[in-house]
Amino acid sequence: MKKSQFVLNLLAGLIVVFAFSATASAQATRTWVSGLGDDANPCSRTAPCKTFAGAISKTAAWGEIDCLDPGGFGALNITKAITIDCDSGTGGVLNSGTNGIVINAATTDVVTLRSLNIVGAGVGGPTGLNGIVINSAKAVHLYDMNIYEQTQAGVQVSNSALVFVTLSDVRIHDCANGVQANSTGTVNVIDLDRVAIWNTGNGISAQNGARFTVHQSTIYGSTNAINQNSLGGNGSQVAVSDSTISLNVTGILSIGGATMSTFNTLYSANTTAVNTNGGTICSGGNNSVFQNGSNGTFSGGCPASTI
Repeated sequence: MKKSQFVLNLLAGLIVVFAFSATASAQATRTWVSGLGDDANPCSRTAPCKTFAGAISKTAAWGEIDCLDPGGFGALNITKAITIDCDSGTGGVLNSGTNGIVINAATTDVVTLRSLNIVGAGVGGPTGLNGIVINSAKAVHLYDMNIYEQTQAGVQVSNSALVFVTLSDVRIHDCANGVQANSTGTVNVIDLDRVAIWNTGNGISAQNGARFTVHQSTIYGSTNAINQNSLGGNGSQVAVSDSTISLNVTGILSIGGATMSTFNTLYSANTTAVNTNGGTICSGGNNSVFQNGSNGTFSGGCPASTI
């Protein structure tokens, strides 16, 4: 009796081990999606999945999901380090009535998204909420993306811990707002390189601990190209260089203890180019401010480096 019980216990243990091994092996380092795929597939190159949600469950942390061809791959909640690369064929995300991609990863995780079109189109017009929402991660990198027709923001940074966000070759248009960062009690570090934004509200909204660097970028057609304030008493900082701010109601606005610096940037055809409203906007030189309804005035020159 004891011997048979021992055998049963041994078999049960082996079943658990084999089940765990099968689960672990089911997650690949690289998986694939295709417009002709099926989420019942293993997401291999020869048997791709249909959606990002179907593929991410079969992709190991720090792994990569690649697009075999263009397609609509659905909204996604990201909870681990991952790369999604659709450079070989644009990955479409249609987020009518919801957020496109929400990032709830660990503070040690890096998320990279490349060559995605995130569109909030619905019946009768835009119905998407936010294109990308960043709640937590160590770093998020966005490359070669189009984000449009969102009723709230193209990119919303709402983290509760330090996060680094980079946008390179990204276009955000026909949204209520472009890039928003508002996280009380923490710091966001957000870098925009070769980014084009044209929206109805704020192109960039830098609040609380937001730290923005904006270079080689264009912001136009917004109520405020850059709206900066120090809500919660944690002053934001923005540095703008080698960019164009044009055709906005207000070009740059700094409110209540916030600090902005601008270098080698064109401000033209705005109703008001520079509006210092309790904040500080300093000029580092070589800015061109002309043909605005009101040019406004800078707070002064930026302090010389002490290094």
